[in-house]
Order: sequence, then structure tokens, then C-alpha cells
Amino acid sequence: MRRALVSTAVLCCAVLAGCAPAPSAVPEGVSVSVFQSRFDRGLHQLEIKVSNDTDAAIIVTSATLESTRFADPAVWDRPQRVPAGAARDLRVQLGEPECTDTAPVDQIVLDFELDDGTAGTARLSIADAAPIDSINDEDCLGVAVAAIATIAAADTVDWTPGAGQPAILDIDVIPTGADGTLTIVESKATVLLGLVDETGSAVYEHPENLVVDAGSGPQKVRLRLVPARCDPHAVAEDKRGTFFPLEVSTSDGRSGQLYVPVSDAVRASLYDFFGDYCGLP
Repeated sequence: MRRALVSTAVLCCAVLAGCAPAPSAVPEGVSVSVFQSRFDRGLHQLEIKVSNDTDAAIIVTSATLESTRFADPAVWDRPQRVPAGAARDLRVQLGEPECTDTAPVDQIVLDFELDDGTAGTARLSIADAAPIDSINDEDCLGVAVAAIATIAAADTVDWTPGAGQPAILDIDVIPTGADGTLTIVESKATVLLGLVDETGSAVYEHPENLVVDAGSGPQKVRLRLVPARCDPHAVAEDKRGTFFPLEVSTSDGRSGQLYVPVSDAVRASLYDFFGDYCGLP
């Protein structure tokens, strides 16, 4: 009986010795950062860059952005091998914004495996959260604006093939009836499409000074558009040229640029207009 108890104790110790706790830190030389490309911006996505400056590969089994600026975590859940001396960009979908006055908290939770089979979970701070700051500012400006008015580009854009005249795109502004005031200060050109004023003169910014509140009726911002340049590659390389910026401010103190997208049909028509106006095949 005594020998059995000793054997059991030895076995337990052996098992426990083989089950070392999972590491809670990545190897020194592994780091994370975040960024957003022009393509990501339109899709409300962010990229987590995992950099491996060690001499051995690491496998990221999942990467999660946990931030008080979003209602839900943003998760990458497909294993990704990061070779020694390399980096990999993991694109994640961002959730709905959280707009509060409290100090934000952002971190990356990294589940990983090492070449020796060791697996662990690490919580990493983000050295430069400026991309998240920018996204949250834009998101929360959109929330503040949407509370006061619905802003949407028209379903059609008006232009005549071969005429060499500006295309006309209206942006409809319809008050929701809620408290608060929205001011649309000016409209702005994009990298693809410039603006002209009522006289036909090219402008980068066009004053609007449109005030919207519960007592306002539906209003319009009229954009008179011409190509910003006649580069034959401009349309093929376009990422943000049909997101139209409006400089806005709200009575709750938020201000900045609100980007108004267009439908796929309007985008295609604007690309056709670009080619027609520039005489491109």
C-alpha cells in the first residue's frame, strides 16, 4: 500500500513537471502595431501588424484588438506563421463605435505557438494608438451627425457624354427631428474628382454653411464635379475618390470631415464620366 502511494506521488509530480504554465509574454523581439490603409478605411477595418525580430518563427493562432472605443473585440482567428525577421499584417473587422469621455484602453491579445510547441497568450500594449484615435474620431462624428440628420448621396449623377461639362451629384440632407444642430461648413474635392463653383472655376473647397436642426426641411449639397487629373491609371488605382468629404460641426462640440459614399451604380457612372471628360478609351 505504501509503495502504491509513493508511486502515485511520483507519477503526479512527473505529470505536473511536464505541464509547465503557458507563457504570458511573447519572446523578446516580437511586437505589435496597428494601421489602416485607404482600402481598409472604406470597409471599417484595421490591420494588426505582428513583427518578429527574433531568430525563430512564431505562429499567431489568433490576434484580438480589445478596445473601449468599439462595442465588440476585433478578432483575427486564422493561424498565421510569422517567420524570423519578418512581419505579417492581420486585417480585422471593427465593431460599432463607443463614444464616451472616459480615457480609452486599447490592447492586443495574442495567442501564439513557438517552434518548440510551447503555446501561450500575451496581452500587449499598443505603442502608437493614433490610427485608432483617428478611426474613433471619425466614427463618433458620424454618430453625432446621424442623430441630427440623414446624409446620403443621390441615387444618380447627372452628366452628358461628350459635353465636357461638370457632373452634378446631389447629397441629400434630411433632419431626423432630434435636438441639436448640425452645420455643413463646406464640401471638398477628392483625390479623383475636383470641384468647380457656380461660375465654373476650379475650387478645392466650396462653402456651404448649411444649418440643419429639427425645424429644418430637407436640404441638398450640390457637388459640381470634374476630374482632378486625367491620369489613365487614376480610376484603376482608386480607393477613396468617390467618398465625398464634408466639413461639419455639431452642437455637442464635435467637428471634422464626414465622408459620404456613393452607391455602386453612381460610382460606375462617375468612372464613366471621368473617362469621357478626359477623352480616355
